[in-house]
Amino acid sequence: MNPSWTIEYWLDTDEIKKWFENLSEEAAESVYKELGLLETFGNMLKLPHSKALGDKLFELRERRFGYRVYYTFHGKKVIVLLTAGDKSTQAKDIKIARKRINVLLKHGAKK
Repeated sequence: MNPSWTIEYWLDTDEIKKWFENLSEEAAESVYKELGLLETFGNMLKLPHSKALGDKLFELRERRFGYRVYYTFHGKKVIVLLTAGDKSTQAKDIKIARKRINVLLKHGAKK
């Protein structure tokens, strides 16, 4: 299937890109597989792949290694990746993601 959504990273920082680069090849492939599903199905992707956390925040769930990518929808067919981590950083990552959504909603742009 062809992707029908566009995935963008929060700001122009390399934070999430660097996180991906630090994953093992196997783990990165597993996360990218989930991102491919998200890119294809967007807001129709549900559990076990994606979980709504409320207030426009969603969690992409990579189950093999326990990684999580936090994201929101912005504009038409755009998914903004806010932050990522594993189960051990989940609480901190969710706080960061919520702050970033508030900035996105307030400014209408990924600033």
